[in-house]
Order: sequence, then structure tokens, then C-alpha cells
Amino acid sequence: MKALTINQFGGPEELRIQEVALPSPGPGEVLVRIHAAGINPVDYKLRNGSMKLISGRKFPRILGGDIAGVVEQTPKQSFYRPGDKVFGMLSIKGGGYAEFVAVKEKQLCPVPENLNMKQAAAVPLASLTALQALKKQGGIRPGDRILINGSSGGVGSFAVQIAKAEGAYVTGVCSARNMEFVKSLGADHVIDYNAEDFTKGKQLYNKVFDAVAKSSFSRCRKILKKGGVYISTIPNNGVWFYQVFNFLRSKKAGFIMVRPSGEDLLIIADYIKKELLYPHIYKVFPLHDGLQAHELIETERVRGKIVLSVIS
Repeated sequence: MKALTINQFGGPEELRIQEVALPSPGPGEVLVRIHAAGINPVDYKLRNGSMKLISGRKFPRILGGDIAGVVEQTPKQSFYRPGDKVFGMLSIKGGGYAEFVAVKEKQLCPVPENLNMKQAAAVPLASLTALQALKKQGGIRPGDRILINGSSGGVGSFAVQIAKAEGAYVTGVCSARNMEFVKSLGADHVIDYNAEDFTKGKQLYNKVFDAVAKSSFSRCRKILKKGGVYISTIPNNGVWFYQVFNFLRSKKAGFIMVRPSGEDLLIIADYIKKELLYPHIYKVFPLHDGLQAHELIETERVRGKIVLSVIS
């Protein structure tokens, strides 16, 4: 099968189309013919080697943690049947930038009828990060005031919609050019980070979700209400340290390590079916243009998601 691979760590130029062996499904795994694959910032960090302590150094490597496609082969006892349309988040091993992937059945979810394959591929990792941060770690409740830093990006755009679906009052933080986009997602108030430092505002929040890990708990705790929670997508800026001592504080700090979950994707799929959540695609590239797709995602100025089309 064809796959977009890297044979060493480096820049986008390391991505090359190669012929590789068709994956053989193991116990509890489903073979999926991939129609589209989502691209996330973690992909370029895996490519350039900045996450090699987690990912390892085995090459050739197929990147990609988001997939949407059609089931080709299942175990004897399976919820799925050949021909079923599915989407899901893969493990850190990746494998999404390819024509086929073997994936644990429990990581998959049926594609909602109101999404096409490219839209479905844009959903898993970013939406799961937002869901697990806000609902499972943040304990979001109706009426909460929530600030989302990086509200126009992949994770942030889902976070705004999920927070609104759960009845929260949402403040988004983004650049001026993305303010109207974030308002269209349902944000009640939007701050241009170039014009205003949100950490110095007078408004207090129940939750601050730093979807781009550009701030810190030490700065954001000033705008947290008593009992409030700061959540980052990366355990930097001392979040590890602060989290250890949460039991001593009325204002908590934490970070989200997203995990694949078909069960959580069912919650996302329900939002989508009810038209409470929608994936926003910034640009679609064919699989062989992975280099250009990675150059774009690495700018960190993408509105919504980038997708690779494997089957047109």
C-alpha cells in the first residue's frame, strides 16, 4: 500500500510517499481503508523529533493520528461489519497517512450521517482533547464562565462549541482576523490577544482552557474564581509542579493527555448529529502533498483543521 512516511527526524521535506506492507490486524483490531486523515500540531512535533522520548526512534514511520474510512476486515466477533464507515483517533504510533490501518475496535466510532469522510477525519484528536479537558477534567457545568485561549485552532474551535453545548458562557481568545470566526462558533465574547492581555482582565472564570499552551497557571490564576481550574494541553510552565499541590489550593492546575476513545467519540458524534458541533476545515491536501500540509500546520496559524485526502 502507499503511505506518507519519514525515514528520519527532520523538516517537512522528510515526508515521502513509499510502498509499505499492508498492516495485519491483531486481536481486537479492525482493518480500515482510509479515505481521509486529519493533521494535528502533534504530527509535526513527532516528525521533527521533539517528542522522540515518547514516540521512539523506529523508522520508517507513518504519522497521523486521525482517520476516517471504511471497514475492510473485522475480528470474528465485532460490532462492525465490512463496509461500515468509521472514524477514530489512533495511538501515538500513528499510521493515518496511509491507504490502510489496523486499529483497535474500541478506538473507533461510526461516522455521523451528516459528515463526509474529510469532515469526519478532522474530528477525533482535537475534539477528544477538548471534550476530555472540559468535561472529564474540568467538570464543566451549565452557567460556568469559561475562557478558551487559542479558540480559533483545531482544539479551541471544538472547545468553544462543546462548552456552549454544555450551557457555559464562553470567552474566546484569538487574533483579530479570527474574531468573527470564533463568534460564529458560538462564543459570547472574544478577545484579540494583540490588543488585550486576557490574564489582566477583571472578569473571573470557572475554567481557563489554554488550548495552545501559550500561557501559564501562574498568570491565569488571577482570573480564576475560587474553585476554578486552569487546564493546558501541554505540561509546561510548571503545570506538573502546580498539579502536585492542587490539594492545598482553592484554584487548581492541570493538563490534558488526550487518549483514544470510541466511547468518547460517541458523545462527540451525538453533538454532531444534533448540530451542536461541526468540524471546520481550513484546507484539504492530497496525500502526496503532505510536505505542503506540514509547512502550513507548522505556522500555527490554521483556522480549524487541515486534512489529507487519501481517496478523492
